[in-house]
Amino acid sequence: MQTLVLRLPPLAAAHPLPALAYVLLGADGRLLAAGREQVALLPRAARVVAVVDAADASVLAVSLPPLPAARLQAALAGALEDRLLQDAAALHLAAGPQSEDGSIALACAVPREPLRQAIADLAQAGLEPHGVVPEAALLAPGDALLQDVGQGPRLLWRDQQGEAAWLPLILAADAAAPQALPMPVTPDHLWVQDQAQAQLSWLDLPSGLTPQTLSDAGWLARAAQSPWTLRQFDLAPRHALSRGWHGVREQLATPAWRRVSALLVLLAAVQLVGMNAAAFRLSREESRLQHTLDATALAALPGVPAILDPRLQVQRALDAARLRAGRPGDGDLDVLMGRASEVVPAGVVPTALKFSTGQLQLTLPGDAAAQAAARCAGAALDCSAQGDVLLIRGATS
Repeated sequence: MQTLVLRLPPLAAAHPLPALAYVLLGADGRLLAAGREQVALLPRAARVVAVVDAADASVLAVSLPPLPAARLQAALAGALEDRLLQDAAALHLAAGPQSEDGSIALACAVPREPLRQAIADLAQAGLEPHGVVPEAALLAPGDALLQDVGQGPRLLWRDQQGEAAWLPLILAADAAAPQALPMPVTPDHLWVQDQAQAQLSWLDLPSGLTPQTLSDAGWLARAAQSPWTLRQFDLAPRHALSRGWHGVREQLATPAWRRVSALLVLLAAVQLVGMNAAAFRLSREESRLQHTLDATALAALPGVPAILDPRLQVQRALDAARLRAGRPGDGDLDVLMGRASEVVPAGVVPTALKFSTGQLQLTLPGDAAAQAAARCAGAALDCSAQGDVLLIRGATS
């Protein structure tokens, strides 16, 4: 898996992103490419690491026991409160690598919003960093680095506890005497980057301290193996689904999509009004039909004081008239028994019979119920079989 390491400019001038120094490393850590390019022209890699300038990222010593993530952020703010030069609310505080027992000995403070903006700009360019490393963390504790970052030479160093500091150096070739390292800088090793080689001769180094050259690419390449990352808490990488939803929301916030959204809302409102209008028309038609039905039933049943259930009241009147005339009703037992005799196979005797108004159930042996149900359609009868039970209702029209 290839790794692309990018060096961020000072965060105050990082938006929009200028051309960035980079190194591209192979899966084995071998240097594949290095240089400086505009963001759109940078090579692509499966993993991206961004390095924050030492002037923006302060590495400080802390002493925190193992803590769950939910409490760690508040613990960092409490431990560093007296050592911060800015309001803690304006800073992003991140924990350094954990010790074997889970305790934390180092932390980093970075301006929150500029760092968030830089990460967002890289993500928009398709280079969202998987890790963000403070530049000072590229030095081992006890080491120092002489570098020239464009504003003049500066010295970056870490003490034995891992805290980092940097100091601009005022060096001149025509100075009366070489300048000594500022106190209390007493590094075990001094590294010199390519751009600062010329200023090295202007320093008065302690005896026994032999400077070692470090290429710009080699300096950035250290970030690929760093255990540090500032992408914690609210700056932690989002899950792919969350990133996708966030991208959709950002897309919907554009002017073009806002117009589309307004049109969709308008169409939904029109649809809702249309549905309510249709429901109102259906309700009026239902009321009209109910009124017609009640009027018809009232005309057919003279003397009835009120129509509450037209169908039931008319059916009862018809049943009463049939009884007065001596004619059996469609749901009477004798009528249903006569219909059953038309479909039940000859010689088959029901083992059980159950009658309720308008319905007859016969329990038949074997598959006689299924045979009888099959003959119902030809006899224009409404019947069905459920296992060994034949269910007979009124005749179909």
